[in-house]
Amino acid sequence: MNRLSIATFLFAFMASPPAYADNWQPFTGADTLKEFVSGATAQIELTPGVTAVGTYHADGTAEIEAWNEIFRRTWSVKGDDQVCYSDVETNCFSFEQNQGDPAEYRARNVATGEMFMFRVTDDEARTFSSETSRDSEGGFGSPSAAEVAAALSDPNTNMGTMNFQFDYISYDGDIPGADGAEAWRMLFQPSLPYKLTDSSNLFIRPAIPVIFSQDVPQQSGGFSSEGVDLGDIGFDASLAKTFPGGIVILAGLAGTLPTATNDSLGLDQWLLGPEFAVAMVRPWGVVGTLVSHQWDVAGEGDYDTSITGGQYFYALNLKDGWQINGSPTFSYNHEASSGNEWTFPLAVGASKTTFIGGRPWKFGLQYWHYIESPDNFGPEYQIRFTVSPVVKLPW
Repeated sequence: MNRLSIATFLFAFMASPPAYADNWQPFTGADTLKEFVSGATAQIELTPGVTAVGTYHADGTAEIEAWNEIFRRTWSVKGDDQVCYSDVETNCFSFEQNQGDPAEYRARNVATGEMFMFRVTDDEARTFSSETSRDSEGGFGSPSAAEVAAALSDPNTNMGTMNFQFDYISYDGDIPGADGAEAWRMLFQPSLPYKLTDSSNLFIRPAIPVIFSQDVPQQSGGFSSEGVDLGDIGFDASLAKTFPGGIVILAGLAGTLPTATNDSLGLDQWLLGPEFAVAMVRPWGVVGTLVSHQWDVAGEGDYDTSITGGQYFYALNLKDGWQINGSPTFSYNHEASSGNEWTFPLAVGASKTTFIGGRPWKFGLQYWHYIESPDNFGPEYQIRFTVSPVVKLPW
């Protein structure tokens, strides 16, 4: 096999291999495969306007750049006929060359049998063609669902998302009838990080609650069920930085705006205070916690508000974009009476990241059981379903 001077790979997913199978010959040899991949660049259009670019280095490292994120890999030649890359999981490919068109190759995923077509261009002829890839296993030029899932769990991710969280909450408490109260809510929280350096981002994230139904205790006794309303909008503005070893530090401000369209569903106060988070990101997953404290700074003056809130989160990476995870929120109301300060749940859940139309989507389901809740009236358990499509950043 003559030496190939590889400038660019272009990989595209094909539903089935071409009919002229007799023209395809195995492309083998450990040294030939190593030379074939070393220094190569793979490029593929994921969706219109979004292109993934993979760069493979001779030292066995590689990076895939897509959706404003960099996915780091390692690669190696296995035996005499396979090239394997590793990220969250390992995928191995064998290759064949089209004898009728020596610039055309196809790769087969050894584990799944999926076929990929690509063209190789040398230094003189830089001709490209492309087709959209919808392969959740990824390829040499596109990230896998497992890689995207891991990146989305990083609190300092560069990927933009539109996050929709749908909650069912069941209540309990000493107030008569509390054990029959419930709520249906949605929280919309877009996250569009602004990249400052290779390791730091600026986040400004609104949290917009829409209450579909909420049972509210009345002073005269019993409960009233409120209709569709907007709740108090929360927000945070923070800086996040990733340090060597996968440690992430985040610091900034958190606040709440008195936007509730029903007085019984909001505080009618402006809240503001500091926010801090720390997390550890590893190949197996992520674990961390976020804590904020907010005081009332304007608005209703008949009462004071001083609330320490936060969230602990964890994710364990599995194969094929699956994760075991949890991200419950907790709070401590410093102005509440004894026995009514803490709201603290334990949580377990699972999520799946997949590609729809070339775009990553993350779906999740969590169960929260409250081990601490206000004695008078508070949540007993909560079920959260999340939908998070990845979006192209506007900058």
